[in-house]
Amino acid sequence: MNYNWKLPVILVSIASILILTYNIINEDIPTSATMLLPILTTLPKVITITDPKDRLIFIGDVHGQFNDFQEMIDKKIGTLDSHTTVILLGDFLVKGPDSLKVVDYILSHQDNIKFVFGNHEILLFLAYVQEYLDLTHDHLSFTTDKNFPPKTFKPPKKIHKELVKKLGPERLHRLASIGSVTLRFDLTLTSEILFAVHAGMLPGDFIEKNQIPPIVELIDMKYVNEHDWTKSAREEDDVKNSKRWYKLWDESDKKFDNITVLYGHDAKKGLNIRKHTKGLDSACVKGGQLTALEYTYDSAKGHYITTLHQVQSSSSI
Repeated sequence: MNYNWKLPVILVSIASILILTYNIINEDIPTSATMLLPILTTLPKVITITDPKDRLIFIGDVHGQFNDFQEMIDKKIGTLDSHTTVILLGDFLVKGPDSLKVVDYILSHQDNIKFVFGNHEILLFLAYVQEYLDLTHDHLSFTTDKNFPPKTFKPPKKIHKELVKKLGPERLHRLASIGSVTLRFDLTLTSEILFAVHAGMLPGDFIEKNQIPPIVELIDMKYVNEHDWTKSAREEDDVKNSKRWYKLWDESDKKFDNITVLYGHDAKKGLNIRKHTKGLDSACVKGGQLTALEYTYDSAKGHYITTLHQVQSSSSI
């Protein structure tokens, strides 16, 4: 596979240097602590898929259910070879019993496992800067969103603070360094584009000029104001003229026909496979299933085919 990180990596590097320099000069926090401060970006990392042998497997919310995750790998996906990329759709940590095992597995298989941050990973980063660095959450920096978190975004809970202590700064820093809020896969064989996010994204996001969505939309959105797409919320009653965001894709312009959004986050809705959007959170941590969607290229037919994989959760929560 040809991994092309392009502009986002450059932006992250520049932002990291600028913020690091600013903090050291102004003596806001110690140099050693500044080095551990996560610098995150909204812009999608771009991965170009050119080899017909390559396969992509998108997995819904794992939530620390390592045994279920390992069963998915061992019994459904198989060998993580050079042609296999697994993409975790956020919230792979918190709630379940084995978040540390999930993190360590990811970090030891970086060539094969990619991931986007969910609301729970972002809450861990917020807890990290508050608990470890004794800072306000304003120091959680994104290169494209200077207003995060909004007032509607709930603060970290005890479960996040406790997990931060177990994970430690090194693991969190490594996750922040290799993860992303969004991933984009350009399938050159069919001119398709796949976006991986945790909660969702709207038609035109990252496609139309200057249409860069806010962080909270990508990690926490379930509803959007159908008359004003700048207004979104997790709860239906928190936004006027509320509509499920994925329904906007059902009605989207034909110019977006080659785009598919894969996401997790919405366990209450569950498995939700539509033309432009694929929701893969099937409540694994609550005793449901862990779900994966595999993309493989059919050379005879000249297009990608998808295969759904599920394992029954071992969770007793």
